[in-house]
Amino acid sequence: MSVELSVRADALVARAALLVAERDGLPELDVLRTRCELAHERAGSVAHGSMSELARRLALEADEVEFLWNAAILAIDPRLAVHAEALAGNTIRRGLSVALHARLARLDDERARTLAMRLASDSALVGNGLLVPEGGATPVSRCYAVPSRMLSFLDGRDDTEPGLRILTPAEVVIFDDDQRIALEDMRTALSGGALLAVEGPRSSGRITAIACAARTRVIVLDVALLAPGRSFAEALLALRREVALRDGIAVVADVDLVSEEDRRAVGELVRTSASRVALTASTSMHVPAERATVRVHWRVAGAQTRRTQWEHLAGASIANVDDLATRFRVGPAAMMRAIEATRLWTDSLDAASLQAGLRHNIIEALGGLAERVEVTQTWDDLVLAPDTLQQVHALIARVDHAHQVLEVWRYRSKMARGTGVPALFSGPPGTGKTMVAGLIARELGLDLYQVDLSQIVSKWVGETEKQLARVFDAAEQGHGLLLFDEADALFGQRSPDVKGAVDRYANLEVNYLLQRIESFGGITILTTNLDQSIDRALKRRLAAHIVFELPDDDERADLWRRLIKTGAAPLDRNIDVVKLAEEFPRMSGANIRNAALAAAFMTASYGAPAITHDMLLLAARGEYRSMGHVLTERR
Repeated sequence: MSVELSVRADALVARAALLVAERDGLPELDVLRTRCELAHERAGSVAHGSMSELARRLALEADEVEFLWNAAILAIDPRLAVHAEALAGNTIRRGLSVALHARLARLDDERARTLAMRLASDSALVGNGLLVPEGGATPVSRCYAVPSRMLSFLDGRDDTEPGLRILTPAEVVIFDDDQRIALEDMRTALSGGALLAVEGPRSSGRITAIACAARTRVIVLDVALLAPGRSFAEALLALRREVALRDGIAVVADVDLVSEEDRRAVGELVRTSASRVALTASTSMHVPAERATVRVHWRVAGAQTRRTQWEHLAGASIANVDDLATRFRVGPAAMMRAIEATRLWTDSLDAASLQAGLRHNIIEALGGLAERVEVTQTWDDLVLAPDTLQQVHALIARVDHAHQVLEVWRYRSKMARGTGVPALFSGPPGTGKTMVAGLIARELGLDLYQVDLSQIVSKWVGETEKQLARVFDAAEQGHGLLLFDEADALFGQRSPDVKGAVDRYANLEVNYLLQRIESFGGITILTTNLDQSIDRALKRRLAAHIVFELPDDDERADLWRRLIKTGAAPLDRNIDVVKLAEEFPRMSGANIRNAALAAAFMTASYGAPAITHDMLLLAARGEYRSMGHVLTERR
């Protein structure tokens, strides 16, 4: 316990003991009066600089400050609780009442009424969450509790509210020309008291830029990282409290992820807060605030600027830094986290180790919503119809030559929407849709992230959009390819006949998906077995729709040939892949792979010297039955 809190507690306990003794007519009154006077004399000689500064900023009256101290002491000192309960009964379990405080502080009637009115109206203590009213319909029947963060402040501890983070202006931040122009707009907005709304990609350095523009600390509530089950109103009050205690700029990050009701709560924060407020979002958003709003579009720094920033933050040159700067479109804070993570396991800062650090941060940001997939197959493992393979290569070319076509040849001006590359792969199961997505990622040097739809879709309103935002933002900074397997579960047709809240919110989710796919700067691949169930508006926005058919006889024979050969597996000379292809016409590549593996395991278990045609035939018949097909009699 801090010195002042301890001394004040002793003084208050002494006064409470004296009040009880005076009420009960106890004989040791003189001793208690002397002890009380000495305790209060000592308390008066101890100053709390942080509390004095807080009182000045919030324009608190002396009686409000003393009430706050007394409420805190009642919450933590069991000695006071005993005397207070004797004076006020079990109401003290809910906090400190004005009536009890008036007795403890010896307030006259006028001062007690004034304090009650200040606490009941728009009090800075209650409005900023430094005191929490508990029960009671009138000011005199209400009690006030002290939240744990306020207790730590009075105790002199430099804690931070859970779910918030503090960012101070970085000493070494490098901006490109576009960003420097945006910074000047931010400074103008903040110095003029306007609401600052910064719109741009997540992890692009938006909050760092706000701190640099303001030249002071910022206290950040990140909506995307809000703990499940914690209400936004509770988190917003925690932000208001931390800003009051630390005197910084309040930042609500990714406010576009909250509901309309919660945006109104943000607007109320803007209206009533004495501090400056800034918001960030990935897309354009509106917050109903009675304050002039300045919108600033924030772009990711160019590759050359990112290269320089990496080496400044690392304090040394980095091998292959150009590849790192080109592939990962992140801001200074994300770079610093990657450097710190990398230094935990190695002293060597090169592109490969820093990429591992970045990927670790990206996976943390994904929070189990998507998984990075290691691609082990090669193009030699793929068997596709020639026209399908040509479409796949055309999709790769669209990414490979994007700069030349869109920038050099200026076709960007002809595009009505974003420059992302969404593609739909449709066809029966096992025809190679997921495999091709992995091969495309490998060809383009991208990380493949497979989205877990069971974690994305939520019954809670707005939660699905929030989860999707995390996935798209993480993939954007990590230069990744997003794979939505069985996407019809998420991208289904919107209902034109909205009969209730379920239909309305389902339509909102699809609308949000369409917007994010358009604004996403990378590749999004959706796979489905039921392409007719995919929303028509999404199909219009596709860069490619590639249909994967079941293989024909020649393709099946080729698949059998490739999938049974490993270079080490013992194969009998008499295997006839043509006959296998003809006998099982409904098999896809995945089914043939399963049959080849089953035959290999049976051969190993029987101790046979080689995998034979009959063993493959037996395994294929078992696979065919599992597919639900009728088998003809063996000839």
